Amino acid sequence: MTPSETKYRDTVNRLAIALLCFEGLFLITGGVSGLLALLTQSLGTVTAEVITELAGGLMYCVVFVVPVFLFYLISKNKPVAPMRLELSLPRETPLYIFMGIAVITGAAYINSYMVSFFNYGVFFDEVLWDQPVTTNYQLVLALLTTAVIPAFVEEFLFRGLILSNLRPFGNTTAVVGSALLFGMMHQNVGQLFYTTVAGLVIGYLYVKTESLWPCILLHFVNNFNSVLNSTLAERLPVERANLAIGLIQGAFCLLGVLSALHLMLSQKDHRRAVLAEGCFERQLAPHFDYAEEELSPRRRVRLFFSVPMIVFFAICVVQMGGLALVSLYY
Repeated sequence: MTPSETKYRDTVNRLAIALLCFEGLFLITGGVSGLLALLTQSLGTVTAEVITELAGGLMYCVVFVVPVFLFYLISKNKPVAPMRLELSLPRETPLYIFMGIAVITGAAYINSYMVSFFNYGVFFDEVLWDQPVTTNYQLVLALLTTAVIPAFVEEFLFRGLILSNLRPFGNTTAVVGSALLFGMMHQNVGQLFYTTVAGLVIGYLYVKTESLWPCILLHFVNNFNSVLNSTLAERLPVERANLAIGLIQGAFCLLGVLSALHLMLSQKDHRRAVLAEGCFERQLAPHFDYAEEELSPRRRVRLFFSVPMIVFFAICVVQMGGLALVSLYY
Protein backbone atom coordinates (compact mmCIF):
# COMPACT_ATOMS: atom_id res chain seq x y z
CA MET A 1 0.00 0.00 0.00
CA THR A 2 1.05 3.60 -0.55
CA PRO A 3 1.82 5.81 2.48
CA SER A 4 -1.57 7.52 2.05
CA GLU A 5 -3.37 4.18 1.96
CA THR A 6 -1.52 2.98 5.04
CA LYS A 7 -2.41 6.17 6.89
CA TYR A 8 -6.06 5.87 5.84
CA ARG A 9 -6.34 2.20 6.88
CA ASP A 10 -4.72 2.96 10.23
CA THR A 11 -7.16 5.82 10.85
CA VAL A 12 -10.13 3.63 9.96
CA ASN A 13 -8.90 0.86 12.27
CA ARG A 14 -8.52 3.23 15.21
CA LEU A 15 -12.01 4.63 14.60
CA ALA A 16 -13.39 1.08 14.38
CA ILE A 17 -11.77 0.17 17.72
CA ALA A 18 -13.45 3.22 19.27
CA LEU A 19 -16.80 2.10 17.82
CA LEU A 20 -16.33 -1.44 19.15
CA CYS A 21 -15.69 0.12 22.56
CA PHE A 22 -18.97 1.98 22.07
CA GLU A 23 -20.75 -1.31 21.37
CA GLY A 24 -19.32 -2.93 24.48
CA LEU A 25 -20.31 -0.01 26.69
CA PHE A 26 -23.76 0.03 25.10
CA LEU A 27 -24.36 -3.60 26.07
CA ILE A 28 -23.01 -3.08 29.60
CA THR A 29 -25.08 0.02 30.30
CA GLY A 30 -28.18 -1.70 28.94
CA GLY A 31 -27.80 -4.36 31.61
CA VAL A 32 -27.07 -1.78 34.29
CA SER A 33 -30.19 0.20 33.33
CA GLY A 34 -32.34 -2.90 33.68
CA LEU A 35 -30.84 -3.69 37.10
CA LEU A 36 -31.31 -0.09 38.24
CA ALA A 37 -34.97 -0.18 37.22
CA LEU A 38 -35.48 -3.26 39.42
CA LEU A 39 -33.66 -1.71 42.38
CA THR A 40 -35.69 1.51 42.28
CA GLN A 41 -39.13 -0.09 42.02
CA SER A 42 -39.74 0.31 45.76
CA LEU A 43 -39.03 4.07 45.72
CA GLY A 44 -42.31 5.10 44.10
CA THR A 45 -43.16 5.71 40.47
CA VAL A 46 -41.98 9.31 40.18
CA THR A 47 -38.75 8.89 42.15
CA ALA A 48 -37.87 5.66 40.36
CA GLU A 49 -38.51 7.19 36.95
CA VAL A 50 -36.45 10.31 37.67
CA ILE A 51 -33.53 8.26 39.00
CA THR A 52 -33.54 5.78 36.13
CA GLU A 53 -33.87 8.46 33.45
CA LEU A 54 -31.10 10.64 34.89
CA ALA A 55 -28.85 7.63 35.41
CA GLY A 56 -29.65 6.49 31.89
CA GLY A 57 -28.70 9.92 30.54
CA LEU A 58 -25.40 9.82 32.42
CA MET A 59 -24.61 6.34 31.11
CA TYR A 60 -25.53 7.50 27.61
CA CYS A 61 -22.87 10.20 27.93
CA VAL A 62 -20.31 7.62 29.04
CA VAL A 63 -21.11 5.34 26.09
CA PHE A 64 -20.29 8.11 23.59
CA VAL A 65 -17.52 10.01 25.36
CA VAL A 66 -15.29 7.13 26.49
CA PRO A 67 -14.67 5.88 22.90
CA VAL A 68 -13.43 9.34 21.97
CA PHE A 69 -10.85 9.31 24.74
CA LEU A 70 -9.91 5.73 23.82
CA PHE A 71 -9.23 6.89 20.26
CA TYR A 72 -6.86 9.57 21.54
CA LEU A 73 -5.22 7.05 23.88
CA ILE A 74 -4.41 4.61 21.08
CA SER A 75 -3.36 7.43 18.74
CA LYS A 76 -0.14 8.45 20.49
CA ASN A 77 2.47 9.58 17.96
CA LYS A 78 -0.14 9.21 15.21
CA PRO A 79 -1.99 11.94 13.30
CA VAL A 80 -5.21 13.08 14.98
CA ALA A 81 -7.47 15.78 13.54
CA PRO A 82 -8.75 18.41 15.99
CA MET A 83 -12.45 18.95 16.62
CA ARG A 84 -13.60 22.20 15.08
CA LEU A 85 -15.31 24.29 17.77
CA GLU A 86 -15.07 27.75 16.21
CA LEU A 87 -17.56 30.31 17.51
CA SER A 88 -17.10 32.62 14.53
CA LEU A 89 -19.53 31.13 12.04
CA PRO A 90 -20.35 31.97 8.40
CA ARG A 91 -23.30 34.31 8.04
CA GLU A 92 -25.09 31.64 5.99
CA THR A 93 -25.12 29.24 8.97
CA PRO A 94 -28.82 29.82 9.90
CA LEU A 95 -29.79 29.12 6.28
CA TYR A 96 -27.89 25.83 6.31
CA ILE A 97 -29.62 24.89 9.58
CA PHE A 98 -33.11 25.68 8.24
CA MET A 99 -32.36 23.75 5.07
CA GLY A 100 -31.05 20.84 7.10
CA ILE A 101 -34.17 20.69 9.28
CA ALA A 102 -36.35 20.60 6.16
CA VAL A 103 -34.34 17.78 4.56
CA ILE A 104 -34.32 15.70 7.75
CA THR A 105 -38.06 16.27 8.22
CA GLY A 106 -38.68 15.10 4.66
CA ALA A 107 -36.50 12.04 5.26
CA ALA A 108 -38.51 11.25 8.40
CA TYR A 109 -41.75 11.22 6.41
CA ILE A 110 -40.21 9.03 3.71
CA ASN A 111 -38.87 6.71 6.41
CA SER A 112 -42.32 6.52 8.01
CA TYR A 113 -43.84 5.61 4.65
CA MET A 114 -41.20 2.91 4.11
CA VAL A 115 -41.74 1.18 7.48
CA SER A 116 -45.54 1.42 7.15
CA PHE A 117 -45.44 -1.67 4.94
CA PHE A 118 -44.30 -3.74 7.92
CA ASN A 119 -45.30 -4.09 11.56
CA TYR A 120 -41.96 -2.62 12.54
CA GLY A 121 -43.34 0.90 12.88
CA VAL A 122 -46.01 -0.28 15.32
CA PHE A 123 -43.46 -2.33 17.23
CA PHE A 124 -41.13 0.64 17.49
CA ASP A 125 -43.83 3.04 18.66
CA GLU A 126 -45.46 0.72 21.20
CA VAL A 127 -42.52 -1.30 22.51
CA LEU A 128 -39.20 0.45 21.93
CA TRP A 129 -40.44 4.01 22.41
CA ASP A 130 -41.77 3.77 25.96
CA GLN A 131 -40.97 7.25 27.24
CA PRO A 132 -44.28 9.02 27.99
CA VAL A 133 -44.45 12.80 28.10
CA THR A 134 -47.87 13.13 29.68
CA THR A 135 -46.77 14.95 32.82
CA ASN A 136 -44.54 18.01 33.02
CA TYR A 137 -41.69 16.24 34.80
CA GLN A 138 -41.75 13.51 32.17
CA LEU A 139 -41.58 16.17 29.49
CA VAL A 140 -38.50 17.70 31.12
CA LEU A 141 -36.87 14.27 31.37
CA ALA A 142 -37.69 13.57 27.72
CA LEU A 143 -36.16 16.87 26.60
CA LEU A 144 -33.01 16.16 28.59
CA THR A 145 -32.50 12.54 27.58
CA THR A 146 -33.86 12.72 24.01
CA ALA A 147 -32.90 16.22 22.83
CA VAL A 148 -30.12 17.77 24.92
CA ILE A 149 -27.80 14.87 25.79
CA PRO A 150 -27.86 13.08 22.40
CA ALA A 151 -27.28 16.34 20.54
CA PHE A 152 -24.01 16.91 22.40
CA VAL A 153 -22.54 13.43 22.83
CA GLU A 154 -23.54 11.98 19.45
CA GLU A 155 -22.05 14.97 17.62
CA PHE A 156 -18.97 14.75 19.83
CA LEU A 157 -18.31 11.21 18.57
CA PHE A 158 -19.59 11.14 15.00
CA ARG A 159 -18.81 14.60 13.69
CA GLY A 160 -16.20 15.79 16.18
CA LEU A 161 -14.12 12.60 16.08
CA ILE A 162 -15.06 10.37 13.16
CA LEU A 163 -15.80 12.94 10.46
CA SER A 164 -12.88 15.16 11.48
CA ASN A 165 -10.36 12.30 11.24
CA LEU A 166 -11.69 11.15 7.87
CA ARG A 167 -11.56 14.62 6.32
CA PRO A 168 -7.87 14.47 5.27
CA PHE A 169 -8.97 11.77 2.81
CA GLY A 170 -11.74 13.89 1.27
CA ASN A 171 -14.89 15.55 2.51
CA THR A 172 -17.11 13.14 0.60
CA THR A 173 -15.42 10.19 2.30
CA ALA A 174 -15.76 11.90 5.68
CA VAL A 175 -19.40 12.95 5.33
CA VAL A 176 -20.65 9.70 3.76
CA GLY A 177 -18.56 7.45 6.00
CA SER A 178 -19.58 9.17 9.24
CA ALA A 179 -23.24 9.26 8.13
CA LEU A 180 -23.25 5.53 7.36
CA LEU A 181 -21.72 4.78 10.76
CA PHE A 182 -24.22 7.14 12.40
CA GLY A 183 -27.12 5.29 10.79
CA MET A 184 -25.74 1.88 11.74
CA MET A 185 -25.05 3.03 15.30
CA HIS A 186 -28.79 3.37 15.97
CA GLN A 187 -29.07 -0.39 15.35
CA ASN A 188 -32.67 0.04 14.23
CA VAL A 189 -33.65 -0.94 10.69
CA GLY A 190 -36.80 1.16 11.10
CA GLN A 191 -34.63 4.28 11.44
CA LEU A 192 -31.72 3.40 9.16
CA PHE A 193 -32.72 5.56 6.18
CA TYR A 194 -33.76 8.52 8.32
CA THR A 195 -30.68 8.53 10.57
CA THR A 196 -28.29 8.07 7.65
CA VAL A 197 -29.81 11.04 5.81
CA ALA A 198 -29.62 13.05 9.04
CA GLY A 199 -25.94 12.10 9.29
CA LEU A 200 -25.33 13.31 5.73
CA VAL A 201 -27.05 16.63 6.43
CA ILE A 202 -25.28 17.28 9.72
CA GLY A 203 -21.93 16.21 8.27
CA TYR A 204 -22.38 18.62 5.38
CA LEU A 205 -23.20 21.36 7.87
CA TYR A 206 -20.00 20.60 9.79
CA VAL A 207 -17.91 20.91 6.64
CA LYS A 208 -19.60 24.14 5.52
CA THR A 209 -19.37 25.90 8.91
CA GLU A 210 -16.13 24.35 10.19
CA SER A 211 -17.71 24.11 13.64
CA LEU A 212 -19.43 21.49 15.78
CA TRP A 213 -21.82 23.99 17.41
CA PRO A 214 -24.24 24.35 14.45
CA CYS A 215 -24.36 20.54 14.24
CA ILE A 216 -25.29 20.30 17.91
CA LEU A 217 -27.96 22.95 17.42
CA LEU A 218 -29.46 21.22 14.37
CA HIS A 219 -29.39 17.86 16.15
CA PHE A 220 -31.10 19.38 19.19
CA VAL A 221 -33.81 21.09 17.14
CA ASN A 222 -34.54 17.87 15.27
CA ASN A 223 -34.85 15.80 18.47
CA PHE A 224 -36.78 18.57 20.22
CA ASN A 225 -39.21 18.53 17.30
CA SER A 226 -39.76 14.81 17.89
CA VAL A 227 -40.51 15.35 21.60
CA LEU A 228 -42.79 18.28 20.73
CA ASN A 229 -44.79 16.17 18.28
CA SER A 230 -45.21 13.42 20.87
CA THR A 231 -46.34 15.96 23.46
CA LEU A 232 -48.90 17.54 21.13
CA ALA A 233 -50.21 14.11 20.15
CA GLU A 234 -50.72 13.20 23.81
CA ARG A 235 -52.13 16.47 25.11
CA LEU A 236 -54.39 17.65 22.27
CA PRO A 237 -57.38 16.09 20.53
CA VAL A 238 -56.40 14.19 17.40
CA GLU A 239 -57.55 16.79 14.88
CA ARG A 240 -55.96 19.73 16.71
CA ALA A 241 -52.75 17.78 17.27
CA ASN A 242 -52.50 16.85 13.60
CA LEU A 243 -53.15 20.46 12.61
CA ALA A 244 -50.52 21.82 15.00
CA ILE A 245 -47.93 19.25 13.92
CA GLY A 246 -48.72 19.89 10.26
CA LEU A 247 -48.29 23.65 10.69
CA ILE A 248 -44.97 23.21 12.49
CA GLN A 249 -43.60 20.80 9.89
CA GLY A 250 -44.90 23.01 7.10
CA ALA A 251 -43.16 26.04 8.58
CA PHE A 252 -39.88 24.11 8.82
CA CYS A 253 -40.17 22.95 5.22
CA LEU A 254 -41.01 26.44 3.95
CA LEU A 255 -38.04 27.97 5.77
CA GLY A 256 -35.85 25.20 4.38
CA VAL A 257 -36.95 25.76 0.80
CA LEU A 258 -36.50 29.52 1.06
CA SER A 259 -33.06 29.04 2.63
CA ALA A 260 -32.01 26.63 -0.13
CA LEU A 261 -33.15 29.06 -2.83
CA HIS A 262 -31.26 31.94 -1.19
CA LEU A 263 -28.09 29.85 -0.92
CA MET A 264 -28.28 28.73 -4.55
CA LEU A 265 -28.84 32.29 -5.79
CA SER A 266 -26.02 33.73 -3.68
CA GLN A 267 -23.59 31.05 -4.89
CA LYS A 268 -24.68 31.69 -8.47
CA ASP A 269 -24.05 35.42 -8.04
CA HIS A 270 -20.62 34.66 -6.55
CA ARG A 271 -19.65 32.47 -9.52
CA ARG A 272 -20.78 35.18 -11.94
CA ALA A 273 -18.68 37.78 -10.11
CA VAL A 274 -15.60 35.55 -10.25
CA LEU A 275 -16.10 34.89 -13.97
CA ALA A 276 -16.64 38.58 -14.70
CA GLU A 277 -13.88 40.04 -12.53
CA GLY A 278 -11.44 37.15 -12.32
CA CYS A 279 -9.95 35.65 -9.16
CA PHE A 280 -6.75 37.70 -8.93
CA GLU A 281 -5.93 38.47 -5.27
CA ARG A 282 -9.06 36.60 -4.16
CA GLN A 283 -8.92 33.75 -1.69
CA LEU A 284 -11.21 31.15 -3.22
CA ALA A 285 -12.58 28.27 -1.19
CA PRO A 286 -11.10 24.86 -2.04
CA HIS A 287 -13.20 22.27 -3.82
CA PHE A 288 -15.63 20.53 -1.50
CA ASP A 289 -13.89 17.17 -1.83
CA TYR A 290 -10.36 18.51 -1.43
CA ALA A 291 -8.18 15.81 0.12
CA GLU A 292 -4.80 16.18 1.79
CA GLU A 293 -4.09 12.51 1.12
CA GLU A 294 -4.65 11.40 -2.48
CA LEU A 295 -6.70 8.20 -2.77
CA SER A 296 -8.95 6.93 -5.52
CA PRO A 297 -12.65 6.61 -4.59
CA ARG A 298 -12.49 2.85 -5.09
CA ARG A 299 -9.55 2.48 -2.70
CA ARG A 300 -11.27 4.69 -0.14
CA VAL A 301 -14.30 2.41 -0.11
CA ARG A 302 -12.30 -0.81 -0.12
CA LEU A 303 -9.92 0.22 2.65
CA PHE A 304 -12.76 1.62 4.75
CA PHE A 305 -14.10 -1.88 5.36
CA SER A 306 -11.22 -3.17 7.44
CA VAL A 307 -11.62 -6.19 9.74
CA PRO A 308 -12.49 -4.15 12.89
CA MET A 309 -14.94 -2.02 10.88
CA ILE A 310 -16.59 -5.13 9.41
CA VAL A 311 -16.99 -6.52 12.93
CA PHE A 312 -18.72 -3.29 13.98
CA PHE A 313 -21.09 -3.49 11.00
CA ALA A 314 -21.78 -7.16 11.74
CA ILE A 315 -22.75 -6.39 15.34
CA CYS A 316 -25.10 -3.63 14.19
CA VAL A 317 -26.67 -5.87 11.54
CA VAL A 318 -27.27 -8.60 14.12
CA GLN A 319 -28.90 -6.07 16.45
CA MET A 320 -31.09 -4.70 13.68
CA GLY A 321 -31.99 -8.18 12.47
CA GLY A 322 -33.02 -9.21 15.98
CA LEU A 323 -35.36 -6.24 16.35
CA ALA A 324 -36.78 -6.81 12.87
CA LEU A 325 -37.54 -10.48 13.65
CA VAL A 326 -39.22 -9.54 16.91
CA SER A 327 -41.35 -6.97 15.08
CA LEU A 328 -42.58 -9.59 12.62
CA TYR A 329 -44.04 -11.66 15.46
CA TYR A 330 -45.31 -8.73 17.51
